[in-house]
Amino acid sequence: MGNKKLHKENSPESEILYESSSESESKSESKIELNPEGTQILDSDSRPRDDKKRKRSNERRYQYVSEMTKDLREALRRDLFWNLARMPQETQLDIEKTFEFQKDLVVKTIVPNLMKTLDLDTYPIGEGVIYEMIYQRHRHKRDNLRVKNKSENDINKETGRKHQNLRRSEKRKKRSKTINNLRNLNDPLIQKFSNEELRPIITENGYHSLEISESEDGQNIIVVCNLQWCSSTLRRFLYYVDSNTTKGDKKRERMYKPSEYVEETVPNSTPSWTKSGYDGPLKNPVIKAISKLQNK
Repeated sequence: MGNKKLHKENSPESEILYESSSESESKSESKIELNPEGTQILDSDSRPRDDKKRKRSNERRYQYVSEMTKDLREALRRDLFWNLARMPQETQLDIEKTFEFQKDLVVKTIVPNLMKTLDLDTYPIGEGVIYEMIYQRHRHKRDNLRVKNKSENDINKETGRKHQNLRRSEKRKKRSKTINNLRNLNDPLIQKFSNEELRPIITENGYHSLEISESEDGQNIIVVCNLQWCSSTLRRFLYYVDSNTTKGDKKRERMYKPSEYVEETVPNSTPSWTKSGYDGPLKNPVIKAISKLQNK
């Protein structure tokens, strides 16, 4: 564009500067009209005619998988991974690598391509839904790979831990039921304890002895081990509870080894009467209750 030409109109009061008519016309031709949102206003002949796109932009879009109905979620998952499997090999996630390591590939390549491929009228979703589904699938595949690569020894150890936790949980539930029954019967020993003092024993597995499966003389037995941090008062109390519990048929023999301890972390907010070294007011009532049981 050339330099602006300014003309001066003679006037005793003032001088008026104005642009040449050709410059003014050029400027008006390049003028763009904007709407309040700051985007260009198009005349009727140049407006987009794709009503479908305008309608889609106004629809509510799902941003999380949890927001979707089950049927829509399952249909999307089938279509999404069908399309993903047909993308080039270099865009596929490596199961040997973490999702975080491949995050850029997901965000910059995989998700945008799937957004173009999927029918967004059928699946009114945002990019977050695709990202979440890909993440969940990759995590699931890596979990399966870890299990597959575990040695037989590791698998046996993990199975053993699950069984230990299950037996411990069942023991707690049975003892909790007995404590509640004794409370309803106004048992003299149970009445010595406040609800807060008994609550952890009723609700948490960590106060109950561990049962470890072992083989001895060709037989599978369960060894009951004491918790090292437990007080003698707690052990006697649980013995009292067990003595008042209806005995069911035990499928496997249990062996108690008082000399064997399991080192575990003391649970949070543990009542003082349950911890090793306790010598408070609940100790003697528990000892007397056990003595009475044994003299029956």
